[in-house]
Amino acid sequence: MKVALVHYSAPPVIGGVESVMAAHARLLRGAGHDVVVVAGRGDAELVPELDSRHPEVEALAAELAAGRAGPDFERLREVLTAKLQPLTADREVVVAHNVLTMPFNLPAAAALTSLGRPLVAWTHDLAWINPQYEAYRREGEPWSLLRTPQPGTAYVTVSETRAEELAGVMGIRATSVPNGVDAADLAGLDESTRELVEKLGLLRAEPLLLCPQRITPRKRIELAIEAAAVIGSKEPNLKLVVSGPLGPHSTANASYAEGLRNLAAHLRCQDKVIFMHQLQSELGVHPVSDEQIGGLFRLADAVVLPSSSEGFGLPVLEAGLAGTPLVCADLPVLREVSGGDAWFYAADAGSEALAGVIEDALQSRGGRLRRRARRHDWTRLLPQIESVLEEAASA
Repeated sequence: MKVALVHYSAPPVIGGVESVMAAHARLLRGAGHDVVVVAGRGDAELVPELDSRHPEVEALAAELAAGRAGPDFERLREVLTAKLQPLTADREVVVAHNVLTMPFNLPAAAALTSLGRPLVAWTHDLAWINPQYEAYRREGEPWSLLRTPQPGTAYVTVSETRAEELAGVMGIRATSVPNGVDAADLAGLDESTRELVEKLGLLRAEPLLLCPQRITPRKRIELAIEAAAVIGSKEPNLKLVVSGPLGPHSTANASYAEGLRNLAAHLRCQDKVIFMHQLQSELGVHPVSDEQIGGLFRLADAVVLPSSSEGFGLPVLEAGLAGTPLVCADLPVLREVSGGDAWFYAADAGSEALAGVIEDALQSRGGRLRRRARRHDWTRLLPQIESVLEEAASA
């Protein structure tokens, strides 16, 4: 699909709308779409009169706020139409971010509606309900652009709240597509770790459990696998990442690792359990370095430590600094290191008890917010973005 994204400015200009538009451009290009960004400033196809800070545009905005709409409005509209027409002539859909519902450049809003291309008004804000822009609440053109649905235009809002507000202003029901985040970027993943995470599908895992321990019998990783099977029966997208390498001090650890893989197969959750050490043969080294492990801690929904004994328990501190809920056996040393602020299960209990405590951690207020935020990863939102653009293009 050929798409034009339009706003007053584009990155490297810093702003919420600019960052969302940049994310849309990156996602759509990554999915194979032909995307052009059109703006008055920034890294884009430049149309200076699109810029809300253009002297003529600012002067006209002040005139409109005072209730005056003179010949300068029509002149700017014609200039913008003439410059936008060739940039959008081959586009299947034009997406205007925040231009049609805010008063910063109403000639641009009018020009966009006259291009004869399918238009999407991606609505972040509504001037008509914001007291800061009360001066623009006037009858007649061009002020009516801010409150009247435009022909050939599909309205999309960034939240259900905005959709309800838009319905109150315009009497139409808009599609809601939320803003997103780059979970891997916020987790501080370097390029190699990000590639690994994407390859393993961890950004789409829900929940994502991290067991950051070496594969040795003392770590009781079998309990984590059994608990994952219990939770996975209700959470089909669960992933358990066992990030540690084989314990280096005993050849028995290889047999233990094979037993863990057989257990996962027996429990029919082998597709949910990822042993990072198995990637050694492909990558040549263990794929999670000490530097990279921090990203996985921050990305996970919960850290699971089912050890039968520990001398200290460094993952307790790593989970704490990452702000990720820690579920662990109730060992004196883990209580000491955590100060009692972990999610504990009885050290002699089985996997059912561990699964129950993991679920409690995931259902805590912080756990629920964490999972909700991860659902807003841009990669998960791309299908919604594509869907509304395809619908607008074919309308």
